[in-house]
Amino acid sequence: MESLWRPAAILIVLWCCCCAQRVRWVTPHTGSTAGATRLTITGDGFAQERQFQLNPPDDQFGNRVTLVSETLSVPCDVERDSTHGNQIMCYTRAMPEDQYLVRVSVDGVPIPDNKICNGDYKPYSCSFYTRWWRTPTIYSLSPVTGLPGTLLTIRGRIYSDVYGSNTDLSSNGLNVRFLRSYMGGMPCVLLKPNSDELYNLQLDSETASWGYMSCMMTGTYVGHHNMSYILDSDYGRSSTEKNLYWVSSLSKLSMFQTFAEVTGVSPSKGSIMGGTLLTIHGRFFDQTDEPARVLVGGLPCEVQSVADDRITCRTAERRVNEDRKVYPGENRAASFCLSGEAATLQPTCVIMRLTSVSMTPGGAPSVIKAPNCCRIITPRWVSMEQNR
Repeated sequence: MESLWRPAAILIVLWCCCCAQRVRWVTPHTGSTAGATRLTITGDGFAQERQFQLNPPDDQFGNRVTLVSETLSVPCDVERDSTHGNQIMCYTRAMPEDQYLVRVSVDGVPIPDNKICNGDYKPYSCSFYTRWWRTPTIYSLSPVTGLPGTLLTIRGRIYSDVYGSNTDLSSNGLNVRFLRSYMGGMPCVLLKPNSDELYNLQLDSETASWGYMSCMMTGTYVGHHNMSYILDSDYGRSSTEKNLYWVSSLSKLSMFQTFAEVTGVSPSKGSIMGGTLLTIHGRFFDQTDEPARVLVGGLPCEVQSVADDRITCRTAERRVNEDRKVYPGENRAASFCLSGEAATLQPTCVIMRLTSVSMTPGGAPSVIKAPNCCRIITPRWVSMEQNR
């Protein structure tokens, strides 16, 4: 007889647990359209996120939160360390402006609608609204190119001039703080090294929400980056003005480009037959996106080794009747001229604009001399007209 009652008792306990699951309210009710607003969902019967799991890859295990509007259903990423039986914390994703109702599933079983804010229709207590006036912005960025480690300054609707404090109010009276800033997935640091002094974090006035923020890039990646920052309270991640984006060489939208720095080349002379082992000194010779490529006089220089501060390569043979080509503005490329019996590493000069040209008696332009250049190039768009 006892064996018959035991399964029934287990079913009754499970049924009671399901009936006890409910969502009471959610806070805050407004946040950023760009996401990263932290929601706190209060209720009963949620899964204990630290409980033992027999099948870790099971996506249905634990608590799952979804924000549902009339047209969209967007996951809210649960923060396991701050979740327990009566509370779930999750971070929103980017969503257009709208009203979103909270839906919760526990171990793969959705909590019924009549257990969410007492079953009311579109209840405010269980709703989250994305609003532009709760969205921090980046309106301008300066500079837009530089070496890794560049100090950046943004202007936008930043709402706060407080960072790293849990108690201080912003000078405009808002209870909101900067949490962190990112450039290309790496932290962008607001504090000066080994100090508590900010680079720059200020509002336009004591009643303003617009202001300036400066931060220092970290990392050594050379390529294209996007920037964002996150505020706490009812705000979240920043949104960027569309006119700040550029199409990169990889056909991706980006706001900022880092580049490598060349500080020297040795040796400065070598054979026109090639085979000279060339060492290029500099910083940030990064190969994350693609291998380093070196051109000498328009010809490939075979790369032997690459380090963060130097590249070694072996020069190619220069044929006497071969047309010389240069690549001005090419990232990660060294462009030099080869002339005479020995290869002299001197830059090629490109004339971008002529204000006056002296003419020979025969009517032809005189030779323009540049002692530090072994070759001068005049693009087609530079016209050489006789002075009148």
